[in-house]
Amino acid sequence: MDPIQEKYNATVAAIHHLSPDLFILKVKPDKPLAPFISGQYVLLGLSSNIPRRAGSEPEFKEQKADRLILRAYSIASAGHEPGLIEFYISVVSNGSLTPRLVQIKPGERLNIGEKVRGYFTLDTVPASHEWVVLAATGTGLAPYVSMMRAQMQSPSPFRFVILHGAPRGWELGYMQELSLFAKFLPNLTYIPSITRMKEDSCWDGECGRITQYFHTPILKERLGLEFDPAKTSVFLCGNPAMIEDVKHTLEPKGYSVHAPATPGSLHVEEYW
Repeated sequence: MDPIQEKYNATVAAIHHLSPDLFILKVKPDKPLAPFISGQYVLLGLSSNIPRRAGSEPEFKEQKADRLILRAYSIASAGHEPGLIEFYISVVSNGSLTPRLVQIKPGERLNIGEKVRGYFTLDTVPASHEWVVLAATGTGLAPYVSMMRAQMQSPSPFRFVILHGAPRGWELGYMQELSLFAKFLPNLTYIPSITRMKEDSCWDGECGRITQYFHTPILKERLGLEFDPAKTSVFLCGNPAMIEDVKHTLEPKGYSVHAPATPGSLHVEEYW
């Protein structure tokens, strides 16, 4: 028996594959996590003795045998649902954990951290702000799904805009759910956009990188939103190139990156 399995403390409840490299994972911990704040993350782990998926690129850092491989993932489920924890995950072909994790099946075991961490949360937004822009590429959407699920239970006075970018329409995870939330939450605007239009002939929505919404007056013209750090908070999660692009655009407007010791209106969570 794999000795690392003794450290497993959770069971896979479900896994939904959106594409070969993109999936939603639901995990049931043996002991429910303490209630957490939407936007926080937790560690997931599997044994290094489990083979990686066939066809994966060479491992960026080869793992020794009998090790528990741990990586941090933002939680997509809401804090009032501690018994079933949901994750939105993409496969890193040269990674250590995801080429193993993508093969997992319902009923199989894994490790989940007992402590939830992170400050990428709405409770850091000043009550005086009117707008909160939540921008994500790929699986960087996960914390915003958690936030909106919490909003459905306990709405806040902020006006939200979710910008989600992906290559193709079928990679816009949670699109149906967020579109439904936007119908029930009058303070939510949801804008999904794709970048590889030629590969998705069925798509009839927004096109282009989500950085366009920061470079141009699109949101001001549509919604009256202004990027003013005194009244609009911005959250960025996902590709570092997107994050750096938006930071470069917003910093001249007076935005600074938020930290517990130095509050700012620009909140950053990188997924690389």
